Amino acid sequence: MCGLCWFVQIVHYPLFREIDPKDFAEYEQKNLRTAFITGPMMLIELLTGVYLQYLNPNDVLLWAGSIIIIIIWISTFVIQGPTHLKLTAGPDEKLFKVLIRSNWIRTIGWTFRSIIVIYMLGTN
Repeated sequence: MCGLCWFVQIVHYPLFREIDPKDFAEYEQKNLRTAFITGPMMLIELLTGVYLQYLNPNDVLLWAGSIIIIIIWISTFVIQGPTHLKLTAGPDEKLFKVLIRSNWIRTIGWTFRSIIVIYMLGTN
């Protein structure tokens, strides 16, 4: 998810401004299909995080990773998801800015979570 989120942050979301305004609403409707990829991946990440936390309830790094997952989910369902739905009505520069700025929450979160996972894999 980390690599995907960096792609979305640096390439995908900024390109929204390049889409012809008359085509944007249709594009954004189709863009919502990405949830069929990202949704299951986020769910797998959540479930494996909960399972690992269950197996190792005192592991500080697992707790840190779990907190990061919770922050990412809150950001996704409180900010990014509703913003995408609003954009299905058409392009809006204010909403583009909200999407790009708020997505840093997820980008940084997944980056730190990846660092934690890589560290844990390297020490076991």
